[in-house]
Amino acid sequence: MKKLFGLLMFILLSSMLTAQDSSQTFISLRNTGVEDFQKNHPEFDGRGTIVIVLDTGVDMGVEGLTKTSLGEVKVIDVQDFTGQGDVPFFEAEIDEENDTLFFLNEDENIKIKGANQLQFKSSDEKYFIGVLKEDLWQNSGSKAGDVNGNGTKNDFFHFVTFSVNENGENFWVVFLDTDVDGDLSDEKPLRNYREKFDSFTIPNKLGLPKFTLGLNIFNKKNIVSFYFDDGSHGTHCAGISAGCNIGNNELYGVAPGANVIGLKIGNNNFAGGATVAESMKKAYLYADNISREREEPCIINMSYGIGSEIEGHADIEIFLKDLVKKNPYLYIATSNGNEGPGLSTSGIPSASNDIFSTGAVLAKEVGNDLYGTSLDKDIILHFSSRGGEVAKPDVVAPGACISTVPNFSRSDKMWGTSMASPYSAGVMAVLLGAAKVEFPDVKIPSKLLYKVLRESATPMEGYTHVDQGGGLINIDNAFILLEKYIKNGEIKNFETYTISSLAPNMPMNSAPNLYIRDASYLSGAETFSFKIKRDNFNKTNKFYRIYNLKSDADWLKVIQKKIHIRNNQSVDVEAKIDKNILNSPGLYNAKITAVRADKSNIQEFDLMATFIVPYEFATENNYSLSFNDVKILPAMHKRYYIKIPAGTSNLNLTIESNKKEYTDVRYYLHDADGRKKLYGSLNSKSDDGKKVEHVQDVEPGVYEFVILGQYKSDRESTFDLNFEIDGINILGHSISHSGNIEVVNYFSKLKEYDLDGKVLGYQKSYIAETKGKEAFEVQFKLNVGESKKTFNISLDKEDFNRVTDFAMMIYNKDGKSKSVGGLSYKDGSITIKKENADQIEDYKLVIVPGFTNEPSNIKIKVTEKNYFTVQNEIKISINNKSSLSMYPFITYKLYCEYKLPNITIDEGYNYFGEINFKSAKSDKIEFTKNIKINN
Repeated sequence: MKKLFGLLMFILLSSMLTAQDSSQTFISLRNTGVEDFQKNHPEFDGRGTIVIVLDTGVDMGVEGLTKTSLGEVKVIDVQDFTGQGDVPFFEAEIDEENDTLFFLNEDENIKIKGANQLQFKSSDEKYFIGVLKEDLWQNSGSKAGDVNGNGTKNDFFHFVTFSVNENGENFWVVFLDTDVDGDLSDEKPLRNYREKFDSFTIPNKLGLPKFTLGLNIFNKKNIVSFYFDDGSHGTHCAGISAGCNIGNNELYGVAPGANVIGLKIGNNNFAGGATVAESMKKAYLYADNISREREEPCIINMSYGIGSEIEGHADIEIFLKDLVKKNPYLYIATSNGNEGPGLSTSGIPSASNDIFSTGAVLAKEVGNDLYGTSLDKDIILHFSSRGGEVAKPDVVAPGACISTVPNFSRSDKMWGTSMASPYSAGVMAVLLGAAKVEFPDVKIPSKLLYKVLRESATPMEGYTHVDQGGGLINIDNAFILLEKYIKNGEIKNFETYTISSLAPNMPMNSAPNLYIRDASYLSGAETFSFKIKRDNFNKTNKFYRIYNLKSDADWLKVIQKKIHIRNNQSVDVEAKIDKNILNSPGLYNAKITAVRADKSNIQEFDLMATFIVPYEFATENNYSLSFNDVKILPAMHKRYYIKIPAGTSNLNLTIESNKKEYTDVRYYLHDADGRKKLYGSLNSKSDDGKKVEHVQDVEPGVYEFVILGQYKSDRESTFDLNFEIDGINILGHSISHSGNIEVVNYFSKLKEYDLDGKVLGYQKSYIAETKGKEAFEVQFKLNVGESKKTFNISLDKEDFNRVTDFAMMIYNKDGKSKSVGGLSYKDGSITIKKENADQIEDYKLVIVPGFTNEPSNIKIKVTEKNYFTVQNEIKISINNKSSLSMYPFITYKLYCEYKLPNITIDEGYNYFGEINFKSAKSDKIEFTKNIKINN
């Protein structure tokens, strides 16, 4: 018996190990049901569908993106809408005696040998010549630079292009001198990629080629567009959606049977591969045409976006709404944004109700194997953007993995909602491929598919609706529900609705969700309304439907139990809150669900409500809030909402750990609009058990502080937390000509400071206008005696909503980018530091708004700040003392003594500096106020 038991245990353990080994952990397919689904249905792997990747490009030559599961070519089309790879060509002259083609003018001197030895001849005896210059990549995000590894970065790759008539077929062809030997006779012909899937590499003497290229010939524009992914982001996303046998190592994406089309929308010579004017819009229109022309379902993945200033109102969101209305079978998956963990952080265009946005999860097995965690469950990643005014994300999905990348990439491990979105796109491909087999005569509207994915997702414990939407995407549940809806005739009965409710922070005080960022003004007696309107009513399709309503939270009480909609009439749903919640600060998030009042019991729509009850500062608590002995589990979070009153000068945060306790946390502060103001971490061992943060330039409103247990931690953390505000304000924000400055304490508490300051530099502000151009440029110098220059950039919210990106680059006189940046929201900055203290340095600032539509005129507020190398001291005194006791509501006139540097500044500039308010007890700077200094 013992031997038999041992044998059985051996067999059992072996089978367990085999099962474990066969389950991939670098791209998680287990927790979403994909692994088991495809074991049960091997043919349902996305075959018969196309994933269209709008991104930095897709490298069609890397292992995992060369073939589908059926052995067919994986990437079937590539297009560049950024212009990054556009190279002009010119009609060439022929020197038959020397076997040379050439083109000469005052700007170009191009010639190449081998003209008589090419595989094809021109059908009209016209040849065109151009040159792909290696300096195209000098500012590339790939850091490739020297693409052929020969030690220089200024090689010229000449090419010849011409039209061919071969066996009755007319086409254009390119011969490119990839080995830079000045001879084309050893080069292969290259056609438009989608015609013959011709791709090529530039041989690299040091090892593998940096990336794979394809091309498209636009003969009417005299341009060859070279396509490549020198950002790696798009290739990584493509592998998640549709990778097949990645690295020849039995690693698969979600839909290995799907084809891929790569549409490049991000110019990798700009910060982060920024979109440029109309690149996103043109790519969507191209994808729309493919969707209409081909029989295969087309799923767009776009892991791109910026922060949203007015959720759902951006130009690209308006464009997408119209596009989806015209083509209801265009499936669009987007990343929800990486601006979390605060609320109201869903980005552009993910806030749109017409597309499907995904938040990011760290699957426990990925966390353990890739990041060294000891997680026992899946978690939502800290950076994943959350909803608020809009019901986003729709779902969450695995957002951390390894995947395909070009050869230049240093790592194949990435995380972000960028990685979660292609996961959802892959799930869509699998479901649509399966439905195409099971229900060949049925076309599934995109919004019905989104509804299925939301309703079938698995809610994650410990998270609200604004964190996770429907929950973790679940392909098994989704397929079952999709089958049910199709068999029940839901394709014909499916309806969509427009919902609006109160959101005081939004235009017209209205948003798709009920969102009260500051509930402190409520009495609890208020009634709140949701207006529901049918989207697709027409006179030939009369509509009468009754719904049952139910809230999933006791504190949110829906007044009606039933409602009905008749024809195109809208209906209001009214709800009340339990007034007791107003006495307990925190986040209150709930959902009212409307279900058909018939046997089908089909869910029709959700009404989401979010109320935030903040902690308030007052004289009674001495403008200080404390939370002691707080405990938090690894990867879990706590939210604290604090109301910043008018007159606040700064917010002080203290996170402290008792030396006997274990603490390993990270924390984030978001302002009243959801923008991230600061982030940091505290480890009781390495940080001396205490972190103090001084946050300046705070504005009135409800701020959100989120603290999380470190995801790599294996223990519960314990800490104390304190918030304190001050009301120290400088009247006029400047030192007068007489050297005086006035300060006042607006809060009812005594504050004592030691004061000093510095003259930092000189500055000016101006308005820049794009005036219909794609870029705005500023030439400038860094002079001797200056250490750096900063450009602070600001747009109004409406202008920011007109762009899909906003890139900023500073180039030196040789065209090399020395600093890059971009705007995630309407405000930002870019800085350049001086490289040689003894020389004047010439630079150029280039601002590139990625307009959704054609470039138009937007106004950009620019504040240019020049910093001195030597910063003179400002001596501050009152009654000949540098210390100051500030009693409430008393104005103090301080005398400032300083010396301005002996340099001449141009008209329009003024000096600026800072005043430091130091604690009279510890001499540590509590906060700093920026000031103007009159010349």
